[in-house]
Amino acid sequence: MLRYSVLGLIIIFLFSCTEKKPENNQDIDKKEEKLDVDTPDEATQLTQLTSEFIEENKIDQWAQFIKFKDAVEDITLLNTAEIMTFISELYKTTTSLLKAPFPEDFNKFPIYSRIKVIQTQIIKCHFYAANRQNKKLNQSLDKLYLEYNVLLRRMISMAEDNKIELDSLKMVNSIFQDSKMKPAFSRK
Repeated sequence: MLRYSVLGLIIIFLFSCTEKKPENNQDIDKKEEKLDVDTPDEATQLTQLTSEFIEENKIDQWAQFIKFKDAVEDITLLNTAEIMTFISELYKTTTSLLKAPFPEDFNKFPIYSRIKVIQTQIIKCHFYAANRQNKKLNQSLDKLYLEYNVLLRRMISMAEDNKIELDSLKMVNSIFQDSKMKPAFSRK
């Protein structure tokens, strides 16, 4: 009988000595009644491509990029009621830009990947706008502009790099890896 009472006490101690589970104090983002979009900080400091740069690098002939550039820059004139429509259209424009052929000077992986990063930010903005999370939407819009500025600066630096003559032997057929068409680590 003593064995059973000792066994019973051990079982009682096991169940009574368990740690209390911490309460879940996660901050659940509240859905707002209406969207309140502030002008992103980065929107006031957009990098601009000069008309000489656009003509010199034949960007004016890249219709999809011009459409994309105009659409992104129009977001500074945001109307809160139309944010969902605008973001959806911007996503479609970005997708068509990625599918369209790039000019030779910009048909490189760094440009393609920068546009994909912008597309990811557009998806985030759409999610936060659909869920009416104002604070996160404003942060995502700010990041969208930051990434857009990075894309334009990268295009400018790439155009400057293209002007530098890298081949001192003047070889006619220099071979470049096109990562967009054939990834570097593919088995093709």
